[in-house]
Amino acid sequence: MSQAGLVLVVEDEDPVRRYTVSLLEELGFTVLQASDGVEAIEILRARRAEISAMLLDHSMPGLSGEEVLAVVEREGLAVPVVLTSGHDRTSLERRFAGHDVAGYLQKPFRIEKLDEIVRQAVAKRAQAS
Repeated sequence: MSQAGLVLVVEDEDPVRRYTVSLLEELGFTVLQASDGVEAIEILRARRAEISAMLLDHSMPGLSGEEVLAVVEREGLAVPVVLTSGHDRTSLERRFAGHDVAGYLQKPFRIEKLDEIVRQAVAKRAQAS
C-alpha cells in the first residue's frame, strides 16, 4: 500500500471511475475499484481494515450511494466516506444530514479538490485509529 493510503472508488460509470482512479494514483494513492454498491460492500467487508477512505457515487443503479452508506453505518464498516455527485454540495449536505460523511465532491471535480478532500478523509481515518 502507498504511503498516501488505500482508497476505494465506487462509481458505476466506467469512464468516470477510470479517470478518478488515474487521478488518485497520480496523487500517490493505491486504489480499489467497485462498479456498483454490492461490489463495494463486498470489498469493504473483506478489506475495511486496510481502506483509508471511500469515494462513493451518490447515484448508482441497484444499490445507491445512500443505501451503501446505510449498510456501512449499520454494519460498523467505519471508513471515511466522500460522496461524489453531479448534484450541488448543499443539496447533498441536506440529504445526508445525520450521516457520517467525511466530505463531498461535486462532479466534475479538479485534481486539486480531489486531493484536498481525500487527504482530509484519510487523515480522519488515521486519527480514529
